[in-house]
Order: sequence, then C-alpha cells, then structure tokens
Amino acid sequence: MPPNPFAEALTQYRELAGFTQTQLANRARVSTSSVNRWEKGLSIPKRDNVEKLDRECEASGRLLAAWRAQNSRTGWPEWARDLASIETAARHVTLVTSAGVPGMLQAPEYATEVFRAGSPMASAEDLASLVTLRCERLSALPELRVTAVFPATAVGGLSPSLQSAQAKHLLAWAETGRVTVCLAPLGTSMIVPVAPLMNYRLRSGERIIASDHADGTVLLTADATERVDAVVTAALTTALPVASSLEYLESLT
Repeated sequence: MPPNPFAEALTQYRELAGFTQTQLANRARVSTSSVNRWEKGLSIPKRDNVEKLDRECEASGRLLAAWRAQNSRTGWPEWARDLASIETAARHVTLVTSAGVPGMLQAPEYATEVFRAGSPMASAEDLASLVTLRCERLSALPELRVTAVFPATAVGGLSPSLQSAQAKHLLAWAETGRVTVCLAPLGTSMIVPVAPLMNYRLRSGERIIASDHADGTVLLTADATERVDAVVTAALTTALPVASSLEYLESLT
C-alpha cells in the first residue's frame, strides 16, 4: 500500500491519466527517480512541482490537497520544507557524514573536485558557480553554529595539495568559534547511515532533521528525532576529542 496520502493520490491520478512514471516526469519536467520516490513516500515534492503534476494529471487540485494533507502529518510548517529557509532559521546544526567533508565546510578546491565528479559535463563557469554557492553558504549564515562529525580519511585520504587546502579551511572555521570538528580516527569505521544527516535546531527551539540523497534533500518526519539522536551519539562516540581532531588537521597543512 502507498505509505501516505500524497503517494497514494499521485499513483492513482498518474494511472488514471494513462502515464508511466517516466512519461509523467517528462511532462512535468522532473526526474523519473523523483516521481518514483514520491510515489513510494520516500520524499515529498515542493509545491511548484506538485502544481505541475496536478496539471499534467488533470487532477483538478486533488493532488495539491493530498500534498497539504501529507505535509500536515510531518509536523513541519510549510516554510520549513525549504532547506535555505531552515538554515536561515537555525542557530545550530549537527552534520554527520560517513565519508566526505560536509558540504557546508568544504574548501573551494575540495568542492570543485566533488562537483566535477558529480557533474562531469558541466562547464567551467557552471562549476565555479556551484562552488561559490556552496563555499559561501556558511559565511552568509552568521548566526549558525556547526558541529561536524566525519572520518579523518575524508581529509587525510586526499592528495597532498587537497589535504592542505581542506585542512586549512577547517582550521580557519574552527578558529572563529562557530565550527566544532570531531573526526573519526584513522582505522575506525563510522557505523552511521551512508546519506549525510543534518540536525537543525531553530531559534524557536524546534528541531528539523534532513538527509542528503542523490535525488535531493529529504526531510524526516517529526518522530525521527530519537533515532537520529542515537545516530549522532554513536558518531560522536567514535570521533576523536575536538583538540585531537584539530591537531590532526594541523599535521596535514
């Protein structure tokens, strides 16, 4: 059975319209994988995409109504389903990754390699734009404090030039007092989900938890807090103390 009202409605009206997932995706100008995830209830689209899906399926607003019903179940207000809005409203975020450096803390050199690998056909201009957006994000959020937990190999496993650039970048942020870096030591494994976790604490006291996937950012439902707390605790237990983490980064510069 489809896991939520929107997933059920999308599947129903797509089939009534006679479209495959790929056909609907093409008409609505979204990816087939997105339609697949939405129908499985693994993520929820933004309103503009829902309006396009509703229009293409000739659902007369019923898809939009189902989307509103599902959104009310998540516990998050509508504005809080946009990551940029969440970041602006947040005062602290805990970032947990099992492999690379969290995007918000990537040095330009590191981010360039990440985007080049993920978008091999992108032009140099497009790459530069993506890198600028990623690397300037934390500077644009002066009230946000960050705790980042990730493996030491995310930096130590890079080429010498990238090692040095990324280590210096992290140390510079640590010196501001806004960023706390906790590295899982070499030779250990972080038993956490592969997809990065982002645990935001808003100035209102609310918490919003998100996770990065290849198809975009997914917001977890309000009842995920306890599970995510366990993941964060496990990651921090694995990591080195802050002072040792910074000492390791200094050795790479």
